[in-house]
Amino acid sequence: MQKITAYLYPNRMEITADLTAHNTEYRIVYQRKFKIYKGLDNELLLDFKNSEQKRITVSDKTIRCVLMDQLDQEIYTATVTHLLTPGLATVTIPARVLASLAPQFLHYTIYIDNSDGTRSPVYGDTQFGLSGTLDLIGHVMPKELPPIEIDRFHYMVDDNVEPFVYTYYSEAAEINQPNDRSTVQTVNFDFYLELFEGTIDVQFTEDVVVSTATDWRTVESFAVTSSTSSVTKTYTGEDYSNNLVWARIKYVLDTGNTGKIDRILVRR
Repeated sequence: MQKITAYLYPNRMEITADLTAHNTEYRIVYQRKFKIYKGLDNELLLDFKNSEQKRITVSDKTIRCVLMDQLDQEIYTATVTHLLTPGLATVTIPARVLASLAPQFLHYTIYIDNSDGTRSPVYGDTQFGLSGTLDLIGHVMPKELPPIEIDRFHYMVDDNVEPFVYTYYSEAAEINQPNDRSTVQTVNFDFYLELFEGTIDVQFTEDVVVSTATDWRTVESFAVTSSTSSVTKTYTGEDYSNNLVWARIKYVLDTGNTGKIDRILVRR
């Protein structure tokens, strides 16, 4: 557990006219940077002292720690939890708070939330420094892959019938990369539709490279009406395995329908 030393004393300027036999005060000149990690709940220990380096009781006060990004925008505010030992407390930064942040230097400030609505500073050193720095580090815990977004389709026209039939094909989405060692054998498709009415086919292939000669296998074909704005499909077991490499979506609109598939999110 990392420990933060916090000082609680009035912001008072002292002037000494006679330095004879004046003892040099022990001072922490600056508060060091602390490291926190994405993917973990980070707990920090606060050590409250006075200017004489003695711990003081602060359990009767509501103390908060606000976390800010490089633009001083608030990310998270935690209430400090007091421990049984006087002067010691903890603050926890949950993993969910850091999940969407890129590794960077964050800032934190500790303050007292007074009952009258005012806020009093809690200093991080004996030089009345208030804000500290947290080094947010990534790549220490495994993470879920972001969803693959499919939003581009091309079409082929069958002009041997009247009216012409347009068949739309999506870009191929790589659902299993060569170095992917995941044992999860499930894939989810979230379809977002705009007044779409027609038939949708979900297709997979084991081919390593997609080309005009790729052999696509249709695992499901389903109809959608214009009143449906979203559809979720999950494939596992016999329909899906880690041997499959690519997926694509094929669809045909009903005659006269001008709707579309806005986008598809593919999750593993």
